[in-house]
Amino acid sequence: MRKEVIFAIAAGGVLGLIIAFGVWRANVAFSPSNRSASKTQASPTPKPEFAITLAKASDGDILTESSVTLSGITKSNTFVMVSGEDEDVYVRADAKGSFEATIDLSGGTNQIVLTAFDEKGSETSMRLLLVYSSEFEKYIQDNQSSQESTDTATDSVRGRVEQKVKEALSSPKAFLGTVTDISEGTLQIKTAEGEIKQLSIASDISVIKTGKTNKEVKLTDVAIGDFIIAMGFKNGNGVLDTKRILISSPLPEVTRRAVFAKVFKNNKKDILTQMVKTDEDQKIVPAKDALIFLSSQEKNTKIKFTDLKENDLILGSGEFSDSTFEARTIFVVARP
Repeated sequence: MRKEVIFAIAAGGVLGLIIAFGVWRANVAFSPSNRSASKTQASPTPKPEFAITLAKASDGDILTESSVTLSGITKSNTFVMVSGEDEDVYVRADAKGSFEATIDLSGGTNQIVLTAFDEKGSETSMRLLLVYSSEFEKYIQDNQSSQESTDTATDSVRGRVEQKVKEALSSPKAFLGTVTDISEGTLQIKTAEGEIKQLSIASDISVIKTGKTNKEVKLTDVAIGDFIIAMGFKNGNGVLDTKRILISSPLPEVTRRAVFAKVFKNNKKDILTQMVKTDEDQKIVPAKDALIFLSSQEKNTKIKFTDLKENDLILGSGEFSDSTFEARTIFVVARP
């Protein structure tokens, strides 16, 4: 009898501990701090408030003219800075968010940065890679002639769709990356993003080794590990029918940035500004040969850096050096 009492007491104690532990876990789980932590962990990564979508041009396009007109859409009435290798262009998106900007190209690769700011200073940006090669015009003409010789006139829906596909495939494209494999008639490259691209080699391919002076070399001079710019026409399988190869150096990292700020003091050699979105102070200095424009009704009038005034709303393109922004171009987009 005594053993049974002791056993009952022990069992009751264990049951009490289990119940107490359960109550404690429930209190912890439903405490305000844990509920908020749970919500924090479950919340998704915030998406950008708006974006830029280009209708013309597209990444990797090969252009044979020295300038290009970019068109696209973004948030309505945003301030859009288009920053090229040697030139910066400012445009204002219309009430529907449409914009169009023409920018000059430099020979070879052009890394273009597009940045849009809304009136509160929120921003979005994208990068675009274009290749300017006037010498590629002959390949485009040959490709068009080949397409025309195989075309048959048709008014059918299928025929029109096929025509659109042919037009898309006849647009010249550039693949850039490091050679990872070489076999007869083909090359394989790895892009900076880690994507594998396949290249078929045209019989009349030209290979140029770039440097202080460009030199035409043989296809056999292309080696694994070389960084190349391959130019040609994509087929339906995404393989590039390559007509021209440039053996080059990897592209430098793009460090150009855009800022949207309000001037509160001009010290002649620099200006002190406040960033529109954060109200943080930002010192801006002009780069050598910096260009300053007063923008009014889509017209840009060149002014001096010392002409910048208090409360001017400016859009600048340049690079950060420590805490100072060195501006290559400044546009006064609003003046009280």
